[in-house]
Amino acid sequence: MTITQEIYRKQNEDLNDYLIRLGENINLYDLTWTQITDLLNKECDEDYSESRWRKKYTSYLEWKQYIVDKYISNDVAKEIKDATIEQRKERIKLQSEKIEYNKVLRETARAELLEEKILESIHNRPTINLPQIYIKPNNTKKDFVFPIADLHDGVEFKLHGWEGELLNEYSPEILERRMWALLEQFININDQYKINHVTLPNLGDSVDGILRMSQLMSLKLGVTDSAIHFAEFMSQWLNELSKYCTVDYYSIFGNHDQMRLLSGKRDEFPHENAQRWITALIKANLKGNQNVTINNCNEFMYIDVLGTKILGVHGENEKNLENSIKDYALTYNKRIDMLLSGHLHHAHEKTIGMNGNRDIEYIQCPSIIGIDDYSLKLKKTSNAGAKVMVIEEGKGRTITHNIKLRL
Repeated sequence: MTITQEIYRKQNEDLNDYLIRLGENINLYDLTWTQITDLLNKECDEDYSESRWRKKYTSYLEWKQYIVDKYISNDVAKEIKDATIEQRKERIKLQSEKIEYNKVLRETARAELLEEKILESIHNRPTINLPQIYIKPNNTKKDFVFPIADLHDGVEFKLHGWEGELLNEYSPEILERRMWALLEQFININDQYKINHVTLPNLGDSVDGILRMSQLMSLKLGVTDSAIHFAEFMSQWLNELSKYCTVDYYSIFGNHDQMRLLSGKRDEFPHENAQRWITALIKANLKGNQNVTINNCNEFMYIDVLGTKILGVHGENEKNLENSIKDYALTYNKRIDMLLSGHLHHAHEKTIGMNGNRDIEYIQCPSIIGIDDYSLKLKKTSNAGAKVMVIEEGKGRTITHNIKLRL
């Protein structure tokens, strides 16, 4: 029985018992004496004042203990005590239910606010001029795999070295400059190979989010605003890319993309992730663009590129990427030729085996943001950048272009 049902008079409950129960549970039921008066008057078909019912309940409280001590035997008193304990148990049950109910209300309210912001953004977003010409991939049995990782939109900082030299600087404006420079370099690479198709995984942490309260000092944009900004910018960026080749876009969850709705604890709601609705907004923006396919967002990405089996993860849960390839392959009974990972803001790769002409390898991808305080603390640093890889049918990765992005 819910709290809402409990406020009403029970079957075979006389009016005095009903009054006492409402009075004793006024806070639990979240009632006022005005509301209690309305409930009681409705039951007795009268129009008594609030004062009348309140005084009657106060009188009961004044005489209750005296009557028990003076006139009731020990056996009866014990029964009353036992009944009181049972009543307290029921009260605790209802209190627990109320806590859970309020928790759900808070979560729902926050989700509705987020949805309102998204809808507002959709209505106010600029029109994107979609390309009208379909770009047909060349039948070369080759494909580009072009992962991007750790864009951290919304954050702004300057990172200095021991002697004051500038190690890295970042802001939403710098993010955009780096991404346009990256696009230009990829177009030049595509002109060289004329593959005209790219598989583009976004390995997570598109926004900086708030994992720790100290991040509030470095956020230039609010969490919702930065997510909306990224979705709009990425829509424009992918649309421009689609004028030169067809694009298969994938995205996965990052730890900074998590929506920590209640307690702020990590992985409390693992599937409540900003990356999911960022991807949905990009998909809505590019609806009708025949050169772009926006795939659904999820925790992992497992795809087949010309026979090469690729697993994409963000990387916050990977302690050893070599072991991760083996563990994922055994757990999910899937072949993995290449593991792509982000998160650490530096580049590293290693071949750990072979499968015919294909290598079995992991690739720790560089970040768009470059080094920050956290990666510097871990001593895992490298320049901002990305990798453009050529995958050949029956061979796997054959060529890699390492792109570095300046300040």
